[in-house]
Amino acid sequence: MLYALILFAQAAQKEGEKAATEQPGIFGNPMFLVLGLMILFFFVVILPAQRKQRREAEALMSNLKKNDEVVTASGIIGVVWSIKDNADEVTLKIDDNARIRVLRTSIARIIKKEEPAGATTATTPANTSKPNA
Repeated sequence: MLYALILFAQAAQKEGEKAATEQPGIFGNPMFLVLGLMILFFFVVILPAQRKQRREAEALMSNLKKNDEVVTASGIIGVVWSIKDNADEVTLKIDDNARIRVLRTSIARIIKKEEPAGATTATTPANTSKPNA
């Protein structure tokens, strides 16, 4: 009985040595799996986000016109004074007598003008409360 257990143990040891010397397939290596997931993540998440951001920046630059209030990437708030068509340059008026030249690409966003308060109250009904009767 003991002799049979020793033979089984030796056979299992030989199979384990044989399995250890065999090289796993290319898809059996976890490094390739992680690399494949990283590539998939890049094409599914990162690349479309970069394209969307580029489209939004181009739309912002095409909608830029004189007298728009803008914020630069460095946080300067100013009004567009002039735009050079052939150059990538915009002049901003930041105070009464102060103007600066910045690149179009440094403009982060256009500040939307708010509607006057009178325009919003004209559309609401004057008397919405119930009479006390």
